[in-house]
Amino acid sequence: MRIFRLENPSQRYAWGSVNGISDTLGIPNPGGGPLAEIWMGAHPKAPSTAIVDGKRIGLDEYIKRGPVAALGPNVVDKLGSSLPFLFKVLSAGTPLSIQAHPSKRKAQLGFERENLGGVPLDAPDRNYRDPNHKPEMVVALTHFELICGFRPVAEIIENMRLVAPGEFERSLERLERDPSRVELSVFFYALVSADERSRTRLLAAVAGNIERALSAGTVPSGREEAFRWVLKIMGFFPGDVGAVFPLILNHVVLEPGQAAFIAPGELHAHLSGTCFEIMANSDNVIRGALTPKFVDLPELVSVLSFNPERIAVVEPVATAPCEESYPTFVPDFEISRITLGPGRRYSRSSDGPELLFCRSGSALISCEGEDPILLAQGEAAFVSADAADYGLSAEGEAIVFRASVPEIP
Repeated sequence: MRIFRLENPSQRYAWGSVNGISDTLGIPNPGGGPLAEIWMGAHPKAPSTAIVDGKRIGLDEYIKRGPVAALGPNVVDKLGSSLPFLFKVLSAGTPLSIQAHPSKRKAQLGFERENLGGVPLDAPDRNYRDPNHKPEMVVALTHFELICGFRPVAEIIENMRLVAPGEFERSLERLERDPSRVELSVFFYALVSADERSRTRLLAAVAGNIERALSAGTVPSGREEAFRWVLKIMGFFPGDVGAVFPLILNHVVLEPGQAAFIAPGELHAHLSGTCFEIMANSDNVIRGALTPKFVDLPELVSVLSFNPERIAVVEPVATAPCEESYPTFVPDFEISRITLGPGRRYSRSSDGPELLFCRSGSALISCEGEDPILLAQGEAAFVSADAADYGLSAEGEAIVFRASVPEIP
């Protein structure tokens, strides 16, 4: 059997939305409570369960038993014998932690250092749980908002002087004279490492000045919602300096079907909405604020790229009949959207692993020598590399997302 249905584990983190995933994809939320993520993949922390010949087996174990058949010889040779990506549905009811993910080299060094230091892999104060990088792409299923990457320096200076005149002025003056990554890192560290007294004073000043600026209409055009997010985050996380980050990071708004790529070293936090998220198969997260979990500010600063530039909204591009792909810029994963319906059938020849997720409607997966599989909304299937050729069809309108690995030369 080369194509099979998956059962996918859920994650009930406190920041999850109660209804977001159910309302968007029809996936039930038994018992209610926050339903933050649905994981699709072979991550050892929570692998999907494959239904193979009527039997249930962890997808990680299935791949381990035959990595070449499951992943293809090119993927095993270039990317290793584990599924290179993790595919998620994510729904944020409250903002997630301010965080960043390391580059490949930084992850390798950090993983080795913590191993040599005897830090257990499951220790709460461990930063590097594997030696891999973790680039990500977010594809909006609903209206989705996040903050990601440092704003242009001129905007950071203007925002901070408006909401907290006199605070960090020396750092801002230096940044104004020299808008380099070094000076941006100096300003950022001064902000995040402020002592409790300074932090309390800063947040009180910011809250009052934002309310007055919004009321008076003096917020720079186009930044009003970012300023409102500061007040919202203060309500969720009283006393946390991370509340001001919408003023120093880009506020990105995605409508359904739009995407954003989050490179290693980019500081970010999801704010609200439901999305697909695809990433390299890694659990390396270095947090800086808006969380009760371990925060390591020096390590966070060491992994950040400090590139002060806008984050582009990524639109899908037609790449095959019925299919639009999102440029991802990394070898670990790619994601595309397939639109099916009467007269619109999708055919695929592949030599790598794929995950298919039915976004809406229902889609029939057919492959020579295999029983057809009907995917309803919210259901997923795994396509082994040795399936080679398969087709997708639908009697009515249907949308299927395909997560896979870029073609390896």
